Amino acid sequence: MGAVRSTRTILAAALAGMLGWLAGASPARAEDDEPVPVAPPDTGVPGPYIGYATPPALWRETKACSMRVPVCVHASGRVAGRTVLDVVAAAERAWETLAGSLALGSPDVDADDLAYHVYLVEGATEPGVTHVSARDVRSRIDRARAFTVLDANANARAGCRLDALVAREISRAVLARVAPATAEGVARAQTTYLAQLIVPCAFGLAADAAQIFQSRPERAVCDARAFEVGTSADEARSASRAADAFMEGAALFWGRIDWAFGRAPASIVMASWALAPTMTDVGSKRWHDEPDAFDVLRVSFKNALSTGSTLDDLLLDAAVARAFMGSSDDGLHQLPTRTLGDGARVPLDWDLPWPAAPKRVAPRAAVYPSGASYLMIHRGAAPPGARLRVEIAWEQHALFRWAFVKLDAQGRELGRVAIPTRERATEVQMTLVDLDSVDRILLVGVNAGDPSYRFDPDDEIWEPHAWLVTLAAE
Repeated sequence: MGAVRSTRTILAAALAGMLGWLAGASPARAEDDEPVPVAPPDTGVPGPYIGYATPPALWRETKACSMRVPVCVHASGRVAGRTVLDVVAAAERAWETLAGSLALGSPDVDADDLAYHVYLVEGATEPGVTHVSARDVRSRIDRARAFTVLDANANARAGCRLDALVAREISRAVLARVAPATAEGVARAQTTYLAQLIVPCAFGLAADAAQIFQSRPERAVCDARAFEVGTSADEARSASRAADAFMEGAALFWGRIDWAFGRAPASIVMASWALAPTMTDVGSKRWHDEPDAFDVLRVSFKNALSTGSTLDDLLLDAAVARAFMGSSDDGLHQLPTRTLGDGARVPLDWDLPWPAAPKRVAPRAAVYPSGASYLMIHRGAAPPGARLRVEIAWEQHALFRWAFVKLDAQGRELGRVAIPTRERATEVQMTLVDLDSVDRILLVGVNAGDPSYRFDPDDEIWEPHAWLVTLAAE
């Protein structure tokens, strides 16, 4: 981390940088000091680490502040002035949308100059990241102040990518102010979804992240460690980038819930922030993320989908909708995902013909809590009036919820039938009838977690479970 410089040094550096900018000078390169917060040891408290960071020390710093919103952008003398102004403009647009039409509020500002600070660092380790710099110890609920670091080299050109990145990081700063204890997997997904609302063209940039998320349907939807870290430094970096992309792709999960059940854009995200005030002891090494975002969903959706419905029903609905994303969209679920193409198609565990004889199959991968499995059964060889019998069993310490989805020849949903399940059951059976107008049947299963323990996005380890499905014609 950069050492704290004196006021005289800061003023001198800022003045020198401004003169260099105006003169168009290209001075010799000097490395900027990027903040690297150090994670404290695990304390067993559910919640992300509290890693305070100090702003980077920039060589011959220049500074530009908005006249519309309290945002200042800092850069070294090597960064083009046009780039600095482009970042200021992107921050203005994101700030005004978050605080205005979305009514999500604004980031906490620095106490000294009442501004939020963004730093452009050449060669930063990530295109954009927001660090917590301090927490408000006077507040009864958790509240933190942050700053954002952007890679000046990767974000030197104005456009959709820059706008989306700045919108995501400003959203993350708002989250630090109102709900800093939010689990990383939830925070990254929610702020990515908000960026897509603020910058509509950003949705088209999410194809790679959506593909990574959709390719691992068995993983928890809030998993921040979806990819194993290798032994070498290159493998570790690759796994970290893939995990970041998985979390960003999980914006599809929050987008689906918001699109289907929210009263206004971002209302589900707003509720998960506003209805989960956390209180972390001063001096703690981790934020105490209780209640968390899934606690809000658990209470909010109780009896909301139907009489007796729970969070399990919401997870099952989201899992079904996940099968209709990208080029699989049928116009009935979430039409905007169609732009993601084939990359957003969820992989099937099994693609089966009509069972001439009873057939038993297992998943291609064990399923983590909130993860899902998909089986397709084609009805082409079935005689008129044929029925489909399914018997499903799974391991203990898990509760699977299942649903049949009837599809026509174009892949449109004709209807669905949820298989009734008791809370601590480990098996279900059902016979599906009235299939003469059906082209194929999609069987969707979601792991709702251990019935003995509520699902917690801050768990360090989630236990995956397998199932056995037996199919037979009647």
